[in-house]
Amino acid sequence: MGDEEQEGIFLGIDLGGTQLKAARFSANGTREAMENAASGAGGDAEEIFSALCSTASTLIGGSRLRGIGVGVAGLLDPGSGRILNSPNIPALSGFALRSRVREAFGDKIFVRMMNDANAAALGEYFAGAGTGSSSMFLLTLGTGIGGGFVIDGNLWTGAAGVGAEVGHMCIRADGPLCHCGARGCLEACVSGWALMRDADQIAKRDPKSAIAELSPRTPLSLAELASAGDRQARALWENAGAMLGTGIANLMNLLNPDRIVLVGGLGGAGDLLFEPARRAWESQAFKEARTSTSVKPGVLGEWAGVRGAIQPFLEK
Repeated sequence: MGDEEQEGIFLGIDLGGTQLKAARFSANGTREAMENAASGAGGDAEEIFSALCSTASTLIGGSRLRGIGVGVAGLLDPGSGRILNSPNIPALSGFALRSRVREAFGDKIFVRMMNDANAAALGEYFAGAGTGSSSMFLLTLGTGIGGGFVIDGNLWTGAAGVGAEVGHMCIRADGPLCHCGARGCLEACVSGWALMRDADQIAKRDPKSAIAELSPRTPLSLAELASAGDRQARALWENAGAMLGTGIANLMNLLNPDRIVLVGGLGGAGDLLFEPARRAWESQAFKEARTSTSVKPGVLGEWAGVRGAIQPFLEK
């Protein structure tokens, strides 16, 4: 019997608004294999859970499974193991994730579930851009906007476990409606779905515009169009960057962490997003805050949440 069979493996899963990413890790945290699939977020809860189980089974193969860590977009109840509310995957709201995972893979395995941004924060803190810092705030820039705050190796999640939800920090009181029901949230101004909303509005108003002719119309194609010089596309990214920079300035002034780490697919826009963000935080944050907090890109890429999801097992 090999060492892997004796020690077993862990699975890390990141269940996001569009993608399901998973990886198999050895008992010491070495990543051995990865899988990436559509999350099925447009379907019902059973379809989404079926996609999760299928991906997990592929990675497990014949190995002995010791634990599964799942990062999922939304508010969770660690006590009951339920997803309380998932604005970007509404079908999972109320879903008993932990008990269903144990039903599918065995009631003796460890199951740890956490908010996807918290998982990404743990991943970057212990194995990425946060290494060596005492405090790190992570911002996930993807379909939605999430946050995770790590202090001295521990997640800070607040009194009710819903702390660091930076995506729902209001940065514009009269701003657009967010999926959470409030107005002016950072997520409603900067996220992937917010960009698509604004691009669709331009296409409707101006059907002869380059944005209207984009197919497919995605954040990536909008970034390519902006880089080619399209004025309307550049304005979308300029506005998103300015709102992001305001959010970062707020974090600098409120928390003043050693590092703010930025991860997620929207980062692929590069300076289209980050230059207006930098101008905003440099003009809005206290000098002492902005000079003592460094802003860095993540180094684990889209796999930060997968790595962070297994961190609690490595600490046992």
